[in-house]
This record gives sequence, C-alpha cells and structure tokens, in this order.
Amino acid sequence: MTRAPALPGRWRTVAYVFFRPRRILEDWQAADPDVPWILARLTVPLLLASVLGAGIAHALIPSGFPPETRPDPIGFGIYSALTQFVGVLALAAAAHYLCDLFQGYSDFRRPLTAVSVALIPAWVGNVVAALPWPVGPHLALLLILYNLGLLYAAFAIIVGVRRGNRLAHYLAALVVALLVTFAFGWQAMTLIPGATPEVRLGTTWLI
Repeated sequence: MTRAPALPGRWRTVAYVFFRPRRILEDWQAADPDVPWILARLTVPLLLASVLGAGIAHALIPSGFPPETRPDPIGFGIYSALTQFVGVLALAAAAHYLCDLFQGYSDFRRPLTAVSVALIPAWVGNVVAALPWPVGPHLALLLILYNLGLLYAAFAIIVGVRRGNRLAHYLAALVVALLVTFAFGWQAMTLIPGATPEVRLGTTWLI
C-alpha cells in the first residue's frame, strides 16, 4: 500500500452515520481511498468488531434458549465473519458492474466504500440483537431498515449513480448480493465446525 491517505476517522464515521449521515457520505466520497485502505481502515475492523461484539453480547446476555440450540461461539464467529465479508464484496461488486452497465463507467473502490459505510448500522444491529426480547430484535430490525435507506443514499453520493438509474441499480445490486451471500453461507455452514447448533429450532437456520 502507498502512504496512508487522510481518511475520516473510524469512530467518527460510526457516529456520523447516525447523526450526520450525508456529511460522512460526502467525506468518504471526497477521500476516495484505494481498495486496500478501505478494507484495512474501515471494512475489516468494523466487521470484526461487530462479530466479536455480538459473540460477547450473546455469551453474557441470557437468551432463554437451551444451550444445545446455540452454535459454538468460535465456529459461528468464523462463519459469520466470512459470510459477511463475502456479502460486502458481493454487494460492492454487483454495484460496480451494474453501475458500469447502467452508466458506462464505474470504479470498484467507490461501491466498496459506499457498502462499507452503509453497512455500519447493520453491524451495530448484530450486537444489539443480543438484548432481551423485544428490545434487541426490534432495535436490530430498525437498524437494518436504516441500513437499507443509507445504502441507497451511499450509492447516489459516493458511487454517483444518476437519478434515473438509482432504484433499478439499487434493487438489482441487492438481489445479486443476497443470492451470492446465501449460496456461500449455505455451503460454509456445512463446512465450518460449530457453525450450526446441535439442535435447530424450526426447519432452517438463519444466515
């Protein structure tokens, strides 16, 4: 990597995502870092903090479910981190190639920046989901919904998707990323020891 660029602070980014979202999106659009810096300074640290925080929260806060219905913390943590990282790359790649299709130009680092910033509410939601029912699940759902709205804005501001193309580009990128992430997660779930509990509640296991 080249000399470290001047980037918005990591925790400033987390705070501004909730309190000054447009400002932080514009700051990252102006910074325009290369892919290695995006991954090293933003994507990977926040994703790992989310997985670690969620694991600690679920271990400390009683869930009310029997132990055999909960996956191994280490195995599930590895599975969760890998699946989420693939999801980030899939969404960024889909946004990149679809932007190229819709507008005739794109640069992968901008969609990757947009996705990494916009997913912060969902990563916070991973942690707060451990809070007791109904507070935790409902807060997590609200954060996911906010994440979806922020992603639309991030594609517009950071990626520069034109107004007439925004909704189609946004929906198409989400569908492609969900399919890729689900396919990867389904396979990883069977390959990583401890990723699934001994006893499953219901007929499926939520990725």
